[in-house]
Amino acid sequence: MKGNLDNRKNRATGWLTVGRGIHGGWFVIGLMLLAQWGCDGATSKISEELTRQFQASGRSFVNLAEVVPSVWDRVCILGPYSDDKAFKLTLGFDWPERSKASIGTNDGIALLLFLKDRQVLEWVEHSRQNGDFTNLSRQCFSKEEAHFEHLSNPPKGYPGLFPKKS
Repeated sequence: MKGNLDNRKNRATGWLTVGRGIHGGWFVIGLMLLAQWGCDGATSKISEELTRQFQASGRSFVNLAEVVPSVWDRVCILGPYSDDKAFKLTLGFDWPERSKASIGTNDGIALLLFLKDRQVLEWVEHSRQNGDFTNLSRQCFSKEEAHFEHLSNPPKGYPGLFPKKS
């Protein structure tokens, strides 16, 4: 009988140890999420404003100059699964922050990078459901050209945002 009691005690101790490990793991995950949200605040505000403008237009257009009024002079767009080579070819230089973006593995977003000269000032991972820029992957547009309209039946590609015709 004593052996059985010891086994139960060991099982209970083992369970408590696992329980503490699980709770500790959730704590660490929570801290990581808070850190991510803290770093992503500005970019998520850009995406929220972009979504607001797109929805307010009846899902028909966006004007990035109004959404991001800072001093950028061009926006570059990268679509899902863009790798280091795509970044360098599109931007014209290596971007050290690339590892912070999930565009290499996330097909639900487009990455918009707002540049001034050869420096990325701001960037945002924007959900394709709220204005799909992925037809424009690996292209850059000046601030003056950054007006996009939604085409349901484009001549090439699939439904999404395209440069607005004057």
